[in-house]
Amino acid sequence: MPHLTGLELQAELLQRGFRWPIIMITGHGDVHHCRVAFKSGVIDFLSKPIDSGLLFEALQKADQVLEALVEVEKARAILATLTPREDEIVRLICRGWGSREISVALDIALRTVDAHRVHICEKLGTRSPAEFAQIIMTADRQS
Repeated sequence: MPHLTGLELQAELLQRGFRWPIIMITGHGDVHHCRVAFKSGVIDFLSKPIDSGLLFEALQKADQVLEALVEVEKARAILATLTPREDEIVRLICRGWGSREISVALDIALRTVDAHRVHICEKLGTRSPAEFAQIIMTADRQS
């Protein structure tokens, strides 16, 4: 690239919020640049000429990373549909709290907690506390 190094391009992409996996391919790679690239988040660093097997492995790894990022974003989007009260209740449910305990702790009627639970199930597309917890754990993953 005539005006930008790969590391500069990667830094610019990160600054702009680009979070897709990056495979750095270089004809001038050295240990220092490789180290800097990995520290800044590339998933692989390949030197030219590129071995097709290594490239295929890097692409498979990138695909897995991208799938995980998409999963995190979907979970975050689903949780974003909850009201603050629903979010509070679902997190208490995930800690093993029952409706009665939540009702007392939040000083709301038991029927209100149960109504929130119904709305939470509808919004998350789930039925069990284990499924609630899975969505929350996925959304809380670092991306």
